[in-house]
Amino acid sequence: MAYDPRRSAERIVLDTNVLASALAFGGVPESILELGRGGLVRIFASSFILGELAQVLAAKKFGWTASEIAEVIKSLREFVSLVEPEERLRIIAAEPDDNRILECGAAAQAQVIVTGNMKHIRPLGAFEGIHILTPREFLDRYFPGT
Repeated sequence: MAYDPRRSAERIVLDTNVLASALAFGGVPESILELGRGGLVRIFASSFILGELAQVLAAKKFGWTASEIAEVIKSLREFVSLVEPEERLRIIAAEPDDNRILECGAAAQAQVIVTGNMKHIRPLGAFEGIHILTPREFLDRYFPGT
């Protein structure tokens, strides 16, 4: 994977949907998770994001068992840095939980929030200087050719 130092994204937040896609389906989201595991980017999450991830994986669509979820959360905690936002935001009124992703980005002082949420989060484009990109946009911008 070619890293372009002129386009630095050392601190990123992966939205819950990106984490779930990475774990359940692989593909582009998994490539980003692997960048974090390999130390090429630093991935941040909050307890809200990890809790929401557990709920998503347990849902009927995915059907993961409690032990599978516990194991994957344990694995993520080996390379994902946890932050606990102190500020509560009310930027996205239509879906208040989406604000938790923005809060995590701000608390982590992230350069990028990576999301698949095309309805509420991605349309913002940026938040407090944090770029908001889809997984493919992130790889194309910071790791072209991946």
